[in-house]
This record gives sequence, C-alpha cells and structure tokens, in this order.
Amino acid sequence: MKFIVGIPSFNRPRVFRLSVSRLIRLERIDGMVIVADATEPAYVREYEEIVRDVADALDHVIYDVRLGRRGSVNARNMVFELADQCFTDDCVLITYDDDYICPLEDWLSPVSRWLADGAVGVVGGRVVNLRRRRVDPDFSLNLFPYVADVLTRVTGFIFLDTEHGPRYVDYTTPLMAIKMSLIKNGLRYDPEYGGTGYREESDLQEQVRGLGYKIVFEPRFYAYHLNLEEGGNRAIWDVVARFFWKARNHAYYMLKHRKPFHKLVSSSSIVMAYALLHGGKAFASAMRGLREAFTVRYSQN
Repeated sequence: MKFIVGIPSFNRPRVFRLSVSRLIRLERIDGMVIVADATEPAYVREYEEIVRDVADALDHVIYDVRLGRRGSVNARNMVFELADQCFTDDCVLITYDDDYICPLEDWLSPVSRWLADGAVGVVGGRVVNLRRRRVDPDFSLNLFPYVADVLTRVTGFIFLDTEHGPRYVDYTTPLMAIKMSLIKNGLRYDPEYGGTGYREESDLQEQVRGLGYKIVFEPRFYAYHLNLEEGGNRAIWDVVARFFWKARNHAYYMLKHRKPFHKLVSSSSIVMAYALLHGGKAFASAMRGLREAFTVRYSQN
C-alpha cells in the first residue's frame, strides 16, 4: 500500500514549505500531488522552488502551479485528476491542507490496517486546531462518544466528534485517506460548493457511502492545524459573505441528496440561528444563500 499526499495551496508558499518539510521526513510517504495557485509571480516562483525541493526528497511528485486562483473545489479536483492519471489502484491518497503540520511519528499504520478491509473506503483523521479562528471558528462536539453522530441523524446538521474513536461514521474531517480505486471510479468534489467550500467534504463522503464503502474515524491518524487567517483556498474573512456560503452550500447539499424536508428545516434553522448571533447583515446574507440554493438545485432538474 503506497501513500500519496495531495495538497492544494493558495497564496501562502512559506506556510506550504513548512507543511511539506515535515511530510517528506516520514518514511511511508511515497509521493505527493501539489496544486498551487498564486496571485503574484513571486509566489509562483516560491512554489516552484518548493516543488523542486520536494522532488529531490520523494520518488513521485506531480504538480500544477499556476498564476491565478481556481478555488477550493477546482483545486482539490485537480489533485484527484492528477492522482487518477499518475497512480495505480493500490495507492492511497491523503487529502491534506497546506496549513497542516504532521507529527513526526508513524501515523499511517492504523490507516493501513483499516484500509486492508475491503469494505472500508476512507479513513478520516483528527485535526487538532492550534488556534481558534476569529471569524466563524470551527466547531466540534466531543462531549461523549456518539453524541455528535446521533444529533446529526436527528437534526440533519452535521456535527463532528473529532476525539472519540476509532469508530464507523457517516462524516469525518477534511483529513482523509482515500483508496485510489474510489477516485478511479469517479469520486470527485462537486463544483457547486463555491466560496468557502462549506459542505464540499460532506458531499464527497456522501458519495463514498453511495458507492457502498464505509468511513472510519481514526484519531491516531491526525495533523495539527495552524488555522491561519490569511491565504488558503477557503479564505473568505468577511463574516457576511461566509454566512451566505454556509447557508447556500448546506441547503444545496440537503436538496441534492434528497434529505427529509424536516431535516432541511431543522438543520437550516441551526445555520440561521448561528448567523443571527453575528448580526442582522449576516442573517440577511444567510437568507439570500438559502434562496440561491433552491434556485441552483431546481435549475439543474
């Protein structure tokens, strides 16, 4: 079983260098897929220099570095496309963010054991936030085992428990080890998840389960998250804009996957209540996002 790390990055080559400098020190990383965008030519040159350094350390490095910005979903899909073209079914792709820092220890052995089971398609990892984002911070519900899972099934809103495990789950974090055979079977991010990319991983994981595979959350597979406020494919720091995309993408996800109407109502109400806590403008923006989700979804039919 070969492990390939896929990393999209936007406008933060120095943080990216820190991230990959740790990864290449791990013995079980066989290759890397790098998709990097930048708005400044100087950043592009920095990314290209980092790619050369990584290529000196690993046997298999595939990359696409461009001037411009393709966005979170498009960058992640390019990682999948390049991995699909260049690696075989016996590989595993690790989805990684450019501000993750891996521990310098063997964190892939538990992943190998789970993926040896033919029924398991994805192993999700624990993401340890080293700082709390000021705007719209990440939230996990780690009180007791299975509380988050039960509340998700009842309300339709996706609560993550990023502490208790290992356990089978419906949803997990963005840190995932995915069997390459799923990617070769057409697994991709849906480009409709614009803006912050909210719910892009939830949709991907829904597809995994739709293909008949199980998802395991394994806390021994983990990374530290710098949780930076600048750069990155999902970086939209205007709270009003963030709530537009949060409401829009969540409602689109619920409609696309034909979730029960009462769960659409209850889960969207949670998003709206959270938006209201951030003021009237955030709430109004979330309402616009909700309306657009219906427009987008039903225009596809």
